[in-house]
Amino acid sequence: MGLFDKLIKEGSDLFKDLTSDENKEKASSFFNSLKETLEEHKDDLKDAVQSMKEEAEKEGVAGHTGHVIPSGNAASQAPASLWEEVEDGLTCRERILKTLAEEFPAYAVKENVSPATVGGTGRFMNWSIVVYEGDAPKLVMMLIGKTTKAHREYRWSREAAESRGIAFINFVEHFPNRPEYISERLHKYL
Repeated sequence: MGLFDKLIKEGSDLFKDLTSDENKEKASSFFNSLKETLEEHKDDLKDAVQSMKEEAEKEGVAGHTGHVIPSGNAASQAPASLWEEVEDGLTCRERILKTLAEEFPAYAVKENVSPATVGGTGRFMNWSIVVYEGDAPKLVMMLIGKTTKAHREYRWSREAAESRGIAFINFVEHFPNRPEYISERLHKYL
């Protein structure tokens, strides 16, 4: 049993009976011990969080693994990053379209495209945004929610693109999707 598991178990046991002065003293001691342990390992925890952020950015999921909200002085000193919310008032779709227009003007862009346009048959979710090089689709983007990937129609739409050698990426609409993140992902494929 690890240190934190032991402390949590000990604290839970103390809360079962807080009627006696002895248990109140034990609970106070427990929380002081927990606080000291967390203070001792604060730098390790910060390093671990930073390492996780860097790894997520390398894997192309920046902004998609949740928010880390610094507190106290760290909040005022934290640099703007891919993990913070965007306050430009644009939706994810609008940011993508704006980035495509500004950074990739040579490509044609269509929205809400059926996979049947490339020969797919069956039931599909329409592709949210498709980038064309000439008449050929080069990149398919799906704007998805928390459960979209669980739907058969989504999977079939993805497979229709991938089976024809068309790059396929997702943007999760309820995540920040900062302009820098969008630009970085599009540059990988275009």
